[in-house]
Amino acid sequence: MESACQDKKFQSSWKLPPSSVDPNRRDSSPVNPYHRSICARMTRPKWTLPDMDDQSETGISGLPEFECDADSCMDACSCCTLSGKTIASYRGCCKMKQSTREAYWKIKAKVENAVKKHKIFLLRGELPKLKEALEARGWVQKYESTRTRTLPYGTAANLEAHSLGDITQSDGTLNERAVIFALLRFKQPDFIWDCRNDFVEWHRGLGCNVLLNRYQRSFVYTSKLGMARLLENAYWLYEENVSGALFPRAYNPSTDQQAFVEDFRRTAAVGLLRWFVRGVTTEEILVADPGERHTIPTARLEFAIERCEEFVAVATHEDIDVQKGEQPSEEEWNCFLDDYTAALHHEAGIDSSSIVSREPLQRCFLAAVAILEKLKTVDPQYEMSDIRDIWILKPSHLCCGNGIVISHNLKDILRRVELKPKNYYIVQKYIGTFFCNHVSRKNRIQFVKRVINISERPLLIKKTKFDIRLWYLITSTFPLTIWLFKEAFLRFSSKPYTHSTYHEAIHICNTAVQEKYDDEKRRRQERRQGDSEEPASSSSSVRDQGWDCEKLNEYLKSIGHKGEPYYDLIYPKMTEAIVLMMLAAQNHMERRRCSFELYGADFMLAEDMSVWLIEINTNPRMHPPSSRLTRRLYSNVLESLVKVIMDVPVNACADTGGFSLVYKQNIPDFQPYLGSYLFVAGKSMTLHERPPESTPRKERRANICGLRSKQQRARTAPPMILHSREPNVADLIDHLNAAQCTPAN
Repeated sequence: MESACQDKKFQSSWKLPPSSVDPNRRDSSPVNPYHRSICARMTRPKWTLPDMDDQSETGISGLPEFECDADSCMDACSCCTLSGKTIASYRGCCKMKQSTREAYWKIKAKVENAVKKHKIFLLRGELPKLKEALEARGWVQKYESTRTRTLPYGTAANLEAHSLGDITQSDGTLNERAVIFALLRFKQPDFIWDCRNDFVEWHRGLGCNVLLNRYQRSFVYTSKLGMARLLENAYWLYEENVSGALFPRAYNPSTDQQAFVEDFRRTAAVGLLRWFVRGVTTEEILVADPGERHTIPTARLEFAIERCEEFVAVATHEDIDVQKGEQPSEEEWNCFLDDYTAALHHEAGIDSSSIVSREPLQRCFLAAVAILEKLKTVDPQYEMSDIRDIWILKPSHLCCGNGIVISHNLKDILRRVELKPKNYYIVQKYIGTFFCNHVSRKNRIQFVKRVINISERPLLIKKTKFDIRLWYLITSTFPLTIWLFKEAFLRFSSKPYTHSTYHEAIHICNTAVQEKYDDEKRRRQERRQGDSEEPASSSSSVRDQGWDCEKLNEYLKSIGHKGEPYYDLIYPKMTEAIVLMMLAAQNHMERRRCSFELYGADFMLAEDMSVWLIEINTNPRMHPPSSRLTRRLYSNVLESLVKVIMDVPVNACADTGGFSLVYKQNIPDFQPYLGSYLFVAGKSMTLHERPPESTPRKERRANICGLRSKQQRARTAPPMILHSREPNVADLIDHLNAAQCTPAN
């Protein structure tokens, strides 16, 4: 019990302790759990590394029907001891073919060798490349029955093997999987890889030496709501060129609905002003014809300017000594949003009947330009406030692009939130787009870029949206150790980008979503069905061209970026974002010595080469591959992962394949002295005592810590060692001298 507790609290890596450490050594004073040098002297659960023979008993029970001796069948084999039968009648069942007997002993020898060297792995899911990488190193897979395969490992007996078939097949050969299942049914695996999407935690029966591929309760920081909550308070972890991230602002509409509504309205006000400034600057026709059904009064522009001025005043604290005026009503906001939607999404114009001269428009134009310039200085995500005010609703705990909704209608968003349970959705600002019509005057284009910031739109390749999936590996949570895979996966939409529709084939780059619209896959399916006529060939999409990081780098250089833009600008920013995210999540991560986890981080690029972290995925998709590119990448990631977790603990200079160590936390040996730790132990005391009946009524009052209650005061006791799971700041000297402390007088 003590060993398991120490493993949970104090283990920071899975490396073996130095051989010079004596685990039986005892100090005269109690152990201080906050002193790492003393923790090293504590008894640590040993993890026997692969390829190291274990001298303990490693025998496995064989199968009697294959190990019995035909000459002594009566004594050794139970199959020939049935009543009423002679030995001769059953001698044929014990005389197996020589090839079958040799196959069984070969399988058993392989299994015994794997058990001796601690090379038994359990794979819950379909990962052929991981299985191949482990078996190439001499590992043997332990199989499970169908009944227990969907349950947490160790929660149920794993004794039936009907789902694996009979040990002897119909042709007389051995079923190797069934034989291995029977030989290892009572052996705990040394390595478990669990691919369940609903994974929460491991069973308590798992030993501390078992290598696990998941940290418990990782949804706390990998779910979309959990990630957004952590990044809100991660600004104090920022370090230049080490940790930093751009993350679209997000809200929990169940608990932060008012904040989201205010943000939505403010973004709409800014968007209307940007639309107006763009139209005036580029000489677009903004004034509606007299016959148009829906027009925008100039009062809406003035309303938007007033709301933006209020936001700037609050951000710059200019509203402290100013009495707040009357706030707009819900009806006024609804009218404004209706007109805003008509202007930005239905091409409505400004009402010409309300314009006697150009002076009102000129006055609104100057005021809009001035307030937009101020907003750029006070709003940290000014670039995200696209003129169309598009937001994206994501289910917090779902994956593979399921349940995602994109909308610019506030009522529609709130209605969808009300139809789902609490904390189901997260609403996130969509990295939208802004298309500016071409104008001949260069200075006007530069003015529009400066005021309304055209660079806010996502980077498109051949008019197609894409994102970047980057894999990284955590091998220790304390000190935090991060390995980053060098090559990323570019995920493209299957249709050209447009904002006129929010179809998932255009806006959702998730592989599981885009496979439904894969033209190449559809054509292959039609050919398999034996269609006589070949379907009409369509232009190959960017998704079918197999873009990788090198090709993206060359493309960026071709459009004017200098140097090596992907390797010099994009990759370092993605690294910093991952480091910041994991530092923010470190306090929520399990500190288990023999655990690791593979994550997938999704990023988007803006035209100004800014890198935006979208989400972090646990249990990223590694099978089946969707293309030749993913087939190569998935294989390289899993093979490199095996090298990191198997070879690096033994040899720090071992080959790590495609992974590189990008961050390892520096943990000082001594915690800083932050003052004495006050700890008082005693018994409870009654603050309000009921006086005896003989006491006069005037003296019947509570005696709270007065002189008369001195005998009832709690006595101080020596400080005790805390047994909490998380470390706290404590006085080092008090803990070291706890045994010699005496009660205070």
